[in-house]
Parts: sequence; structure tokens; C-alpha cells
Amino acid sequence: MKFKHHLLTLMAIAAAQLLPAQNNANEAPVPPHNIVQLALLLDVSGSMDGLIEQAKSELWTIVNEVAKAKKQGQHTRLEIALYEYGRTSNPAENGYIVKLLDYTSDLDTISEVLFSLRTNGGDEYCGQVIAKSLEELQWRDSDSIYRVIFIAGNEPFNQGRKDYQESCEQARSKGIFVNTIHCGDSLTGVRQFWQHGAQIGNGGYFFINHNSKQYDIPTPYDSMMGVYNDSLNSTYWSFGNMGLVKKMNQSKQDNNAGTMSKSVKAKRAVSKTKAVYDNKKWDAVDAAKHDTSFARTTREEALPEQLKGKTPEARKQALDSAARKRAEFSKKINELNLLREQYIAANKPAAPAEKTLGAALVEAIHRQAGLKGFVFE
Repeated sequence: MKFKHHLLTLMAIAAAQLLPAQNNANEAPVPPHNIVQLALLLDVSGSMDGLIEQAKSELWTIVNEVAKAKKQGQHTRLEIALYEYGRTSNPAENGYIVKLLDYTSDLDTISEVLFSLRTNGGDEYCGQVIAKSLEELQWRDSDSIYRVIFIAGNEPFNQGRKDYQESCEQARSKGIFVNTIHCGDSLTGVRQFWQHGAQIGNGGYFFINHNSKQYDIPTPYDSMMGVYNDSLNSTYWSFGNMGLVKKMNQSKQDNNAGTMSKSVKAKRAVSKTKAVYDNKKWDAVDAAKHDTSFARTTREEALPEQLKGKTPEARKQALDSAARKRAEFSKKINELNLLREQYIAANKPAAPAEKTLGAALVEAIHRQAGLKGFVFE
């Protein structure tokens, strides 16, 4: 079996050389009108463990779909905000609601927060958490970008003192879509006003089995994708006060993805090759891509170890070399992923999969972002 696995891996590498080049981490910076702002409001009451597991396992599926989106031929920037609601240990005077993250493109931090979520019983106030997201988040004031709220839970949508109709209408008036995801059957969601909230908010109504688990099919390409992912990580050179912490978190989120399944880890590796995975605030290679003066103007003490003691020209040469290597490793990951997806398609069960959180988000994003001029390639 070891020989067979080794042979399949070698075949994968050989076949990958014949595939067309894929988008990789050497993509150009994203223009300001090519932005997706996605606020995810998650019910973390006691019955929602399955929903949290889906959020953790399907983050990279969502990221990879947004990474396909282009407007006027240019790539998309993804910003995600997170709220939890329905936890009894959160302050009652705040409706048991906590803003976990304001809008950020730091995908490793988003993953870190999702993996920290835990559930316990409580009251779920949908109208109030939507209102808070509208008031507290740093929404961009532009109707040319795609701004959207996804709220998921399983209790009546009209709980709490804040009228959900008022909150959803306020979002609609701002040009922000409100998509509702009922964790349960469709008829119950309709009776409990989840569909009505989506109708008012100009969004979609979805119902999912939040306890459904992703069917994981191991492939002959998973191990080699992991090797190239590790090589990709070697091209990230941390700088500044928080650089080392961010670099360590990158590896931690690789490990977190691996605890979910091989498929999740593979999808995260693909995400790291895309323009949406941008770490210019702590990685010297990304920083130099955005700021051509980085090698010349950054203080010696703030530089990564790989650049200290070098002349500005030598720094630039080292950064260019690291960028080329990153592009090469990214290309390999995408080539292997094409083979991986073909293998999964040929071996997946015949029965249709139940709709999950990730599937609902992807469906809505495709439809609504298209209204804002985004094209998925």
C-alpha cells in the first residue's frame, strides 16, 4: 500500500506539469471597488454545536469561492466580520450579543476566532444582533461593493425587544443584503419568520441541517499538497512587533484545518495561494508587493531576520526571490488541487449532499455579488 501511495503521488506530480497555470499568490493588489464585506452572525446557544463545526470546516470553501470573483477583470478583497449571539454567559443588557471581529481580511485571525467558539444555552435576539451589526461595524460607504449579512440560528426570528422587521428594513435601505439561515426544516423556519426577515432584507432564505458533516474523501494528492503548503509557509517572513505571533498563528490555523479533515486542510492550502489571503501587515513579501519602497525604507530593527544586515538592493533581490518561490509553490498546490477535485468527483457518493452553512453562503454570494458586477471564473 505504501508503494501504491508513493506511485500515485509521483503520478500526480507528473500530471500536474501538464495542467494550465492557476491564479496564485503573486496576484496584483485589489482595487477599492472589488470588495466583499460579509458579516456572519452565529447563534451559539446550546443546540448549535453543529453550526459552529460547519463554520470552522467550511470557512475555506467560502474563501475559495470569493477568490474566484472578479470585477472588470480584477480580483476581489474579502472582509469578514463575526458576531455571536444567544450565549447566556454574555451580558444580558447587551442582548447576549458580542462582536467578535470587526471587518478584517486577516483570514488566519478569522479562523482562530471560529475555532475558539463554544456553545451554551440562551435567548437568541435576531433583530437586535442585526441592528448591532449595522451600528457597530465599519461598513464601507459604497453601493458598488457587495455588502451582506448572514444570520444563522434555530429559534423564532422575532424574539427580543428589537423588531426584526425594522432591522432588516434598515439594512435594505443601506443597500446591505440580509440572508437568513434557519437551522432546521423549511416549514418551521417560515412559521418562525426567518423567511420573512430575508424578504424584508432583500436577501435569501435558507434552511440547513446544521448537524450534517462534510463527507471527507482522502485522495492521493493530499500529502503532496501538504508538503507544498509547508514550502509556501517558508516564504512568509515576519516583520514588526506582531510579525512572529502572526507567523505562528498561520501554522496554528493549518493545524486547526487538519483537525477537521484532509479536505479542509487542502482547501485552506488553496486559499493561501489566492489574492484574498493577504498578509501585508506582517509578512515582508506581501508588504513589498504593496509597497515598492519597503526594502529601502523599513527600519533595520523591524526587518525579518532574512533581510537584516543586507543593503536595500540585496533586500529587494531576496524579496523578489521569495515571491517567485511563493508563486511556484502556489502553482503546484493549484495543479494538485485540480487533480484532487477530479478524484473526489469520481468517487463521491451518489446521494445528494444535505445543504450546510457553507453551501447556503456560496449560493447567496454567487447570486447577489453578480448583481454588483462580480463575475465568478
